[in-house]
Amino acid sequence: MMSKIFVSLLGLILMMNKINLADIPWSSGMHNFRARIYYDATDAGGIVYHTEYLTIAEHARTEALRALGLYQSRLTRDQNVLLTVRRCNVEYITPAYLDDLVEVRTGFNSITGARIFLEQTIHRINEKKTTDDLLVSIETEIACVSATGKAKRLPKELKEAISGKLIINEF
Repeated sequence: MMSKIFVSLLGLILMMNKINLADIPWSSGMHNFRARIYYDATDAGGIVYHTEYLTIAEHARTEALRALGLYQSRLTRDQNVLLTVRRCNVEYITPAYLDDLVEVRTGFNSITGARIFLEQTIHRINEKKTTDDLLVSIETEIACVSATGKAKRLPKELKEAISGKLIINEF
């Protein structure tokens, strides 16, 4: 009973302050996604495998789209649209370790008829420090294709949602 009252009050507060839950993970045009580093993502020395950063970045991109109300499963089912990585440039700066809390900051830089260009940085979050450590910087080009792999124009609602979050950012 108490949890229902809390949820109702939270909804009322959000509504009165015109706060959209989808906007909460966004800050200065960047989507923020946090993840913990677990044992399965590391080698015997507790250092994160280089490929794990791409997995974490993929999760963050998916959550950035979800925060805009865009679900890849629905795009595929309803519009025969798949979003796939066409190109990726990764700069590894310093490693993450077992139990680290990392934050992925995703920014959409530009869009064309069938492509999305974005940049992501992965940072180690340390609550005891006022700054965080930059671990990885990633530039990604996403292509919009059909289920058969042919290039396809981005759906209007996808372009509009991303256009509202475009940034020009230097990492």
